[in-house]
Amino acid sequence: MTPLERRILFFSSVTHFLTHFYVLVFPALVMPISRDLGMPVSAVLNISFWMYLLYGILALGWGWLSDHWGHRWAMAAGMILAGLGFVFAGLVRSPALITVAFALVGVGCSAYHPSGLALVSQGVRERGRALGINGIWGNIGIASVPFVVGGLNYLVGWQRGVLLLGLIGVAVGTASLAVPFSVEKHSDLKVVEPLEGRLAVRLFVVFCLGAMFAGFMYRSFTVILPAFLEVRLGNLATGFRQLALSRVGSLRDTAAFDTLVANLIATGVYVLGIVGQALGGRVADRFSLKWSYFAFFCLALPFVLAMSALRSAWLVPAAGMFVLFSMGMQPIENSLLAYLIPPRWRSVGYGVKFTLTFGAGSFAVKLAGLVESRYGIESVVWLIAGFLALVILSVSGFLVASRGQSIRH
Repeated sequence: MTPLERRILFFSSVTHFLTHFYVLVFPALVMPISRDLGMPVSAVLNISFWMYLLYGILALGWGWLSDHWGHRWAMAAGMILAGLGFVFAGLVRSPALITVAFALVGVGCSAYHPSGLALVSQGVRERGRALGINGIWGNIGIASVPFVVGGLNYLVGWQRGVLLLGLIGVAVGTASLAVPFSVEKHSDLKVVEPLEGRLAVRLFVVFCLGAMFAGFMYRSFTVILPAFLEVRLGNLATGFRQLALSRVGSLRDTAAFDTLVANLIATGVYVLGIVGQALGGRVADRFSLKWSYFAFFCLALPFVLAMSALRSAWLVPAAGMFVLFSMGMQPIENSLLAYLIPPRWRSVGYGVKFTLTFGAGSFAVKLAGLVESRYGIESVVWLIAGFLALVILSVSGFLVASRGQSIRH
């Protein structure tokens, strides 16, 4: 890569890391907030609704701004706003004000995907590989959340922890403004054979339908995973606690320690998403984008079904393999979208996709809370499997609509 390509990939990857990290801080704190504020889990889940809704529905607006203002400026401004949201969350105690603080995090984080992915897809010649590397950093952010947030909660409490995290985001956003890197407007370094206009529009509409269901699936899974593991693997947490007690003699807060164990296990689950991103990036540059996209979702289905049935340690690799395929498809998905959308509308195209993915996904938080309150947290896994089945059905429609078209790098 050229020095400019490396700078683009570096800053977009760091911001991608923090974006996914920030968005998943809340699920790792569901149980600590519930204990600290004396609220039921279903009520705590509702605190995050506005964060996830704004994270989704504002992506289109940030996309328009990015195409007109500049991808780098939009990406940096969003990161600074998200960091300030966490600083505010660390300073207030009212559930209403905490909701506002996390909502500001959602506003800021919504900037990344339309701006950062447009920056990478337009500014790096090896698009699939670059999106895979960028996706790896997003998944490292996802994977490190449970460990870092669980550790901060145990050591300094959840509010001091989010305040420290917010200051880091403000610093990264400021650094992005200080270092010059940009792409030429309405241009692509990666040249592909464009689709006929009306066909591209039809395929984009079908693609967006699948992206909406994928958003329901993704948000349902991420918002309940740490709590689900804490409930389903309670005996495993007890074993870790007894081991710790035998070594150190006492624990300051056994409930926080159990949450930390569950979050450490969730970290292990998300690590396989890193492998999936690397695999997806390579697949995107070598094989048909549409068939690879379909295959990754199909391969994820048996593992989410296994999660619903397993209670032993085998639950962990089942969840990991689900993450590998359901998140590993992202470089393929983002390459496919870049294929469908011309450069001058690239950020807006990503904005539409992520408005549907994360905007619709925010309602999955409400639905997951409703299912959890009525049927238990284990039932949410069946909800996730249902959303995945709808994704596969939608992508099947994309394959039918694009028959005869070779869509590949």
